[in-house]
Parts: sequence; C-alpha cells; structure tokens
Amino acid sequence: MRRVRLDKLIYTTLLALLLVVWMYPVALVILTSVKTQRDFVSGPFSLPKVVSFAAYVRAWNDLNIGRELVNTFIYSTFGAILATILAVIPAFALGRFKITGGHFVFILLLTGIMLPQQTVVIPLNDILRKTHLIDSMIGLIIVHGVYGMPSQLLILRGFVENIPKELESAARVDGASDLGVFLHVILPLLTPALAVCFTLNFMGIWKEFFFALVFLSNDALFPITMAGLKVTNNEYFTSWNLPAATFVFAQIPMVILYILAYRWITKGIFAGAIKG
Repeated sequence: MRRVRLDKLIYTTLLALLLVVWMYPVALVILTSVKTQRDFVSGPFSLPKVVSFAAYVRAWNDLNIGRELVNTFIYSTFGAILATILAVIPAFALGRFKITGGHFVFILLLTGIMLPQQTVVIPLNDILRKTHLIDSMIGLIIVHGVYGMPSQLLILRGFVENIPKELESAARVDGASDLGVFLHVILPLLTPALAVCFTLNFMGIWKEFFFALVFLSNDALFPITMAGLKVTNNEYFTSWNLPAATFVFAQIPMVILYILAYRWITKGIFAGAIKG
C-alpha cells in the first residue's frame, strides 16, 4: 500500500509540474494583457499592480478584431466542411471495399499529415496564382480543406470499419446500391464521426497562421492569428499588452468549443486506432 501511495504521489507531482510548465506561458500572456505598458516595463514577470482592460478595448477598436474573428470563423467553418466532404467518400470506399492497392492508396493519402506546410507552399502558391485564387477567401478555404482532408480520412475510415456489416447486407438485400448504402446506412451512422472531424479541423484552421501569412496580403481578409502582425511588424513597436490581448481574443472561442466538444474529440482520437 505504501508503495502504491508513493508511486501515486510521484505521478501526481510530475503531472502538477508539467501543468505548471504548460500553463505558465498562457498565464503570462493573460497577465500581460491586463497590464499597462508602464506596469509591464517595470515588471514583465510580476503580477499587475493595476488591472487594466485598455488593451482589449484598443485591440477591438484599432485592430478590427471583430472583422478578423468573422473571417476566421468563415475560414474554419467552410474549410472544415470541405475537408470532411473530401474525406468521407474515400473513407467509405477504403473502409468497406477490398480495393486492389487500397492499403497503398490509404498510406499515400495519409502522407499529407506528415508533410509540413513549408514543403507544399510553393506548389500551392503556383496553383492559386494560375487559378486567380491568391489573396482570396475561397483560395484559402480550398487550401485548408485539401490540407485537412488526410487527418479526416484517418478518423472516418476507423468509424466506417466499426459499422456492423450486417446493416449493409440488409440494405443490399432490399436492393440498395453502393450509393444507396452510403447515403442511407453509412452516412447517418457517421454523424457523430463527422461532428468529430468537423470540430477537430475547425480548431486546427482557427489557430493556423502560416498559410494565411503566405497567401493573403489584404488586411480585410486576415484571420485573427494575423492581427498581431499589425503591431509587432512595426519598427516603432513598443506595445506588449496589445498583442497579448489579441492572443486572448483569439483563444476564447477555441476554449469554449473544446469544452463543449471534449467528448466528441476524445472519441475521435481513438476511433481511428480501434477496429471492430
């Protein structure tokens, strides 16, 4: 019993230390956002002497945070929807049919997960320029949808494989075609999985920065992740609480969404690894 209690104490202590290490930068940003500029300069790592929300008011008014939040919502929503649409059909095909070379095709599609954004930005830039979609909302939505498809495929294929084949057999006995099985049997049962994929991709696109930096130059199209560039890209940059307030603005919707969708996200993480 003492051994078990000692092990539990050690694990709890290590987890507490990891939590402190992980939360410290977040707490530091929040504290910076409610400090005055003079307060920050006098003690960047200390508690604020006076709690001030002036940085939030200035960020909202001067940096157009409201417009950028709307832009980000549009990118995240439609990019996640596009990625889900692109992934659901190959997930059905690879999860239900014995296709020659299907495993190779699945691995090939999953390489998109392993490719860093920097490795695909040049060919994507060429494609967007040739199709006149550079510096446009539609172009960035397409990029997010295509880049997010492989991770969606991994999750959806796991869900499809776990659907009992007896349901499909019963539908085929009633005369359902492959399309009928997909629309009337598989797709309705995939609703929780689709919600999982949409939520995960929505959160991934919301915090994405690199693609927006490369493919957008119009301030009116910027997502919330680029709002801080208007301050930090200034050679006369002196403000620290303003970028911190922008960061907090950007994270609040994600924290709320994660709390609401936690069970779906947890289920989705393990679905691709469990085969019924």
